[in-house]
Order: sequence, then C-alpha cells, then structure tokens
Amino acid sequence: MQHVANQTIGYAQPDRLPEWDGLATRIKPLSGLDALFLYLESGGTPMHVASVIRVIPPKRVRQFAEVLRQHLMARLEPLPVVRRVLEEPPMALGHPVWRQCEAVDLGKHIRIRKLPRAGSEKQLASLIGRLHAQPMSRERPLWEIIIIDGLADGSVALYMKSHHALVDGQAGMQLTQAILDIEPKPAQIPSGQTSTGKAQPSKPNDLAKAALRAAADQFGHILRGVPDGWRQLQGGLGEGSVWKRLRDSVWLAPRTPFNVTIGDKRRWAFTSLSLSQVKRVAKNFEASLNDVVMALVADALRGYLIRRRLLPDDALIAAMPVSLRSEGQEGGNEVSMVQCPLATDLDSPVERLRAIVAATREIKGRVNAFRGLIPTDFPGVAAPIWVSGLSQLWKRGKLSERLPALANLVVSNVPGPRVPLYIAGGVISHFHPVSIVTHGLGLNITLLSYQDSLEFGIVSAPESMPKPELICDGLHAALARLMQECET
Repeated sequence: MQHVANQTIGYAQPDRLPEWDGLATRIKPLSGLDALFLYLESGGTPMHVASVIRVIPPKRVRQFAEVLRQHLMARLEPLPVVRRVLEEPPMALGHPVWRQCEAVDLGKHIRIRKLPRAGSEKQLASLIGRLHAQPMSRERPLWEIIIIDGLADGSVALYMKSHHALVDGQAGMQLTQAILDIEPKPAQIPSGQTSTGKAQPSKPNDLAKAALRAAADQFGHILRGVPDGWRQLQGGLGEGSVWKRLRDSVWLAPRTPFNVTIGDKRRWAFTSLSLSQVKRVAKNFEASLNDVVMALVADALRGYLIRRRLLPDDALIAAMPVSLRSEGQEGGNEVSMVQCPLATDLDSPVERLRAIVAATREIKGRVNAFRGLIPTDFPGVAAPIWVSGLSQLWKRGKLSERLPALANLVVSNVPGPRVPLYIAGGVISHFHPVSIVTHGLGLNITLLSYQDSLEFGIVSAPESMPKPELICDGLHAALARLMQECET
C-alpha cells in the first residue's frame, strides 16, 4: 500500500467489519441518509453513481478485455463490500439492512460489451447514457462493471457503477483503489477461486431486532444532540445570531429548463481540461481551484441559455455536495449540500469569478458553523412507507415545477490521484465520473482531478438538456477566455 495525493492507491486487503451486528447472518442497518437514496428511487430516478475509466492496453496483449475481466474478479472477490445485499425488515420497522453474503457470483456483475464497428466517442457516450438509465436489481449486491471493447483508438473503457446507498464519492474512490496499481506491473494478490454460492436469507426475527435496535440508537442520538444544538441555535439574538445566519443562508433559484420533472432516459457527455491552466487562472485571480471550476461552469451555462433565449435575470444557483466525513472515517454516506450562486447575471467573466470567490468564502464559514446541525441519520420506523410515498408524490404531482427551486443543477468536484495509475498492466488515460439527476435537478456536472486533467462527466435528462456535449464546448471556451484575461 502506498499513499499518493492523500489517497491510498494499491491493492486493498480484505478487512474485518467491526461495525456489523453480531447476529449470525451479519446484518448492518443502513443510516437514514444511506436509506434515503433507496427511497428516492420510488420517484423513478435511479440513485447510482459511476465512473468511466479509459485504459490503454499493454503492448502485445491480445483479448485485453478478458484479461481485464479476470483481473477485476481476482481483485474484488476478497472485498467485503462487494457481498452486501439488501433486506427489508418486516412491517417497515426500520430502514433496510445490509446482509453480508458469504459468496457472490462475480460473473453476473462483471461483463464485457463491444461497441459497433465505428467505435466512436459518440457511440461510447450514448452507451453510457443508456447503461446509466438502467436501475439496479436489489436481489443482488448493488454494483456492476461493464468492460466496453471495440473503441476506435484501441483503448478499453470500464463503466463501474454502484448504488449511492452503498458508497458516496469518497468511499467509491476507496473501492476503486482496490483494482488499481501505481506501477505497470500488477501487485501480487492472494490466490484463491471466486465463490459462486448463494447465502440464505436472514430470519425475520433477526431483521426485526436489528431494525428496532438501530431505531433506538437513532432516536437516542437525536435526543443526545438536542441540548448542544439548542445552545448553538440560541447563540444570540443580535445580527450575528445563528437563527439569522440560517435564514440568510437560503436562496431561491430562478426557473430554468433544468428544473422540471424528468423521465427515465439519460444523456452523458465528457471532456477534459488542463489542470495546470485552471491552476494558473486560480493563482492569477487569487481564487481557489473550485472557484475557477464554478466560474467555468457558470460561463458555459450562461452561453447555453443565452443562445436559447432562456437566461433568467437572476443568477443561477448550483447545489454543491460537501463531505461531513471525519478524518479516517469510512463507511456509508456522510455528505450534505450547500448552495452556490453562479453570478450568471454578470457579463464579465472576471467579475463573475470574483463574485463566486466572495460567495464561496461565505459558504465555507456557514458549513463550519452549521456542521453540527446537519443531520445524516434519522429513525427508520415506517420510513420505507412515508419517505417512498413522498418521493412518488414529488414525481406524480410535478412538485419540482410548482414549488420554488433551491438550485438549478448539481456541481461536484472530487479530488483524485495526481500520478499515473494502471490496471491489469494497462495505463489509465482518463477517469470520467457519471453521477445522478433527479426531478427538479435534471443536470449534474461532476469532475474528478487525475494527473494534469480535470475530468468532467455531465449527466442530463433529455427533458432538461438533450445535448450535454454543448456544455463541454462551453467549458473549453470559458477556460480560453479566462486564460486570455490572465495574459492582459
């Protein structure tokens, strides 16, 4: 194991999971936030995340797709997370639970698919959009990998998908590390054959006990946090009180084509920007890397909406995921969202960037002030019924089109490795993310830093944006404009 850019890269040995319940069937209840991603699917929007990894095969290796498949099966088989399956407690007594299977048929999770003869980038993007629209079966572990062969440039693409209830962005990177190497020669892994057996379902009494115990812990955690939370909220009645800061922290977003009820199809586009150039812009304007990213996104969206005569007078607002995970903490989701005004009402790219810099500085202070008040768990008694019902009502009633919007899209920036990575002896050339869209947020722009690139993956519903590749063009044009400003 070696540490690179705050990420542990290399083969991950299987570890013991002390957080699992002591029951014979190895049961672990989901947190409220993890379970929420399952309930939201009742509204017809799949809640899985993915990445598309491009791999240049090593020289003189034939049938690399099959070599890669065997590599993945060997690396993933020992990991506990690949054997987690969902089970529902009886009578909706609590959130679903993870059951740890003793074995899983990896052949059903790792498959090879070949593009038509042209093998173009457009065909790849279209296939990823179709694959990402497909819900995952809850009858088996909620992850899968599609190896895509037949690309015109000779590379192979890996579409790696896992449910957001299983991993968030940071935890997903940790899982990905298990299959990667920092040297062309693959690291040695333990010998052994892939198991294909099936584990028996848990007993209803075990599920009920685990669900009720989790609900009691969740209620207890909430009650223990009430005194501290109340004292924080009572932090004064003056201009700087927490109450006032909470009230002033919420903006309403203008209406855009992205804030509609969406269907079951997805579009995906991808591009890469020079990390060095983005850093140069950030240094020139005394901004952070993320500030420049938000400015590039704002510029691209502004141009897109102007060409369609749909740019609102008020600034667009992006929802930005922020991690609440403590250092060294592993497991499920510890994430929340904050709003970031994109200053799309300003004509000048430089003024827009400066406005975003000022906004993000204020946002950082708010996150630090309210971190202890942001819930990531809630009791699960009857939650599978009422939360799923609300999700269905949100879709059927088209509430995202009737209620005020809090954001127009999601923009997420995930730190990644800065060194070359390898898999099965092949070199990884690109590492593009594929994320989630929902009703009222039909556009998601996620990026991952890899070596000297910012790897963008843009997901949209066709009702919101039928051609997300136009945003890719806008990002390149926006960076060129800011680079030109650096030279003047």
